[in-house]
Amino acid sequence: MVRRWCRTFSDGRQQVEDIPRAGRTRTATTDANVGKVDDMIRANRRIIIDEVAEELGISHERAQNIIHDILRYRKVSARWVPLQLTSTHQEQRMAVSLEHLVRYHEDGNDFLFRIMTGDET
Repeated sequence: MVRRWCRTFSDGRQQVEDIPRAGRTRTATTDANVGKVDDMIRANRRIIIDEVAEELGISHERAQNIIHDILRYRKVSARWVPLQLTSTHQEQRMAVSLEHLVRYHEDGNDFLFRIMTGDET
């Protein structure tokens, strides 16, 4: 490999970037397919990768790549959920946190004592 590079540059090549070569272009990972997959997941959070692949006519591997790597979804309790919080979720968490902080300043430790915890078993 190194010999081939040395020979290529000795012959006068100046660029270090790859030269475009023939090959199959990626047709499955398009913006249109990414949008369709996102719509499918939002419509049915319990959809499986094989159903997505079959519906769009793409391979299982490409469907999985779109869901996990591009859209950043993950499975939790058999449902697809976003890996990161959306701005709406962040705003809701901030509002609840501020509400709790105000209540803590008003009631002090009494507020903390009223918080109930329980075992779900």
